[in-house]
Amino acid sequence: MNKTIAQGLAGSLMLLAAVPTLAAPEINEKQQLLELKNTVVNLVDALVKQGVLQPELAANLVKQAESDAATQAAQQVAAAEAATATAEAGAPAATNKVVRVPYVPEFVKKEIREQVRAELREDVLSDVSQKAKQERWGTPDALPAWVNNIKISGDARVRNEYNKYGKDNADTLSAQNLYLDIPRVNAAGGISQAGARAFLNTSEDSNRWRERVRLNLRAAITDHWTFDTRVATGNQTNPVSTNQTLGNTGQRFSIQLDRAALLYELPAEQGMSWLNSTINFNAGRVANPWVSTDLVWDEDLNFDGAVLGLRRVVGQEDGISGLGPSGRSVFATFGLFPLQQVEFSAQDKWLAGGQLGAAWEFENQNKLQFASAYYRYIHVTGKKNALGSTLTNSTQPTFLQKGNLLYNIANDPNLDGGANDALFALAADYHLLDLNLSLDLATFAPYHVIFKGDVVKNLGYDRDEVARRTGGTTYLYSNAERTLGWMFEMVAGWPQVAKFRDWQVSASYRYLQRDAVLDAFTDSDFHLGGTDAKGWVIGGKYGLARNTWLQLRYLSSDAIDGPPLGIDTLQVDLNAKF
Repeated sequence: MNKTIAQGLAGSLMLLAAVPTLAAPEINEKQQLLELKNTVVNLVDALVKQGVLQPELAANLVKQAESDAATQAAQQVAAAEAATATAEAGAPAATNKVVRVPYVPEFVKKEIREQVRAELREDVLSDVSQKAKQERWGTPDALPAWVNNIKISGDARVRNEYNKYGKDNADTLSAQNLYLDIPRVNAAGGISQAGARAFLNTSEDSNRWRERVRLNLRAAITDHWTFDTRVATGNQTNPVSTNQTLGNTGQRFSIQLDRAALLYELPAEQGMSWLNSTINFNAGRVANPWVSTDLVWDEDLNFDGAVLGLRRVVGQEDGISGLGPSGRSVFATFGLFPLQQVEFSAQDKWLAGGQLGAAWEFENQNKLQFASAYYRYIHVTGKKNALGSTLTNSTQPTFLQKGNLLYNIANDPNLDGGANDALFALAADYHLLDLNLSLDLATFAPYHVIFKGDVVKNLGYDRDEVARRTGGTTYLYSNAERTLGWMFEMVAGWPQVAKFRDWQVSASYRYLQRDAVLDAFTDSDFHLGGTDAKGWVIGGKYGLARNTWLQLRYLSSDAIDGPPLGIDTLQVDLNAKF
């Protein structure tokens, strides 16, 4: 850019430096040329003051232009005198001798001015504007420096949800309804204490309006450290849903701190040469760090603990989109998360996990990603109380949905409800192996076709250990190994619905046995949460405006092993983000 400006100024100065040597027929024409010359000279000075041109370069340009202009002017005058002498020799003598001096006509001067303006205006204004933006001319200290280090984003969703229960389901309040609302029963201390609310709804169709609002703030602390926090609607007891049900007689929403974490990132080019990987470390309440689907982790779930991630770019940066960490790379993630701190006990509950994977972007922009993860839950199974004791009540789960194999750990028939006293806890161990694959085909770009697959297996289920732990008595299900889950999904359309008329359609099928995963953390929408469910989901999205879209989903599910329980759910969502 500076080279273009210098060339333009040099040409202009060479022409204008010759103005003193040219005689104009009228004073005003000479004055206009001088004004034009002074304008260019002043412009050079202004560019020097603004830092666009170096003083030495400007001085050299002016000096060179004056020298060249003087030479050219001398040549033009000599040529003009020779032409005049030749003309006078062939012309008749005149009584009054007239001296003819060449001058620059007005239309030539006008063309010169227009050409100079056209060549300089765009480059000069661009440079000056960029410099003004960088240095914030005219707004010194208008805002504190920390404001520029903060980014705020958020989203809102309003949903209408209709739930229709199958005709073969047992009536909600009948003796055939065996589906207990376990969290209510545990909170009440027994089935009889919970009363009619001890059982799940299995037959009464429902329609409800719900809303989700989330506001995220991310602040850059230093070049490598960032603070990330988010507040959201919802409640403290449900980790897999941030929905707020509407229709509570005008009561205000409950707002919770959904995330609060310190993030560290060290790019590969700034890190240790032997590792040659980008390093990420997150601590606190962090976003889901795993490559996964909602077969294992609900999309609203966050994690308490610490995560270390490594990503190494492989191959050369020769793809269409410029390959980086999201192009051709291998990655590893390791995490340790406390689930429950138990006082006066060494049996704190933990989740430890590790994942290895690879992402590959091809030159035609197709993308393939594979990830293999192992998640191990520690001390999550229940322990039966000694007779008349409540010391192991803390081994009950702090949250669950429905589906996992449970047994009663209460053991004091003298407390409140006699034989009906119940406190349910997990009967099996959970050591999960999860394999995840996705293929993004850009053959029909801008439309994409995306295939996703996920298979999970609980390697921790031991039938003999479950029998020993439970004494052979379990709730709802018998002691059998039901530990496999899988899903397949296809998505077509725009990869992201971000503007008007963007669209996307999807269809999926899943099969999730009761102890394949911990039911507390799987998808809270399919089968209204939990495991022991199979069925399909179809849906679509349509962009209404920039960052505003409508989503429609129909979910149909049935129980795999338990008593008949079919649930069809229709969701209509209005979404917006900023």
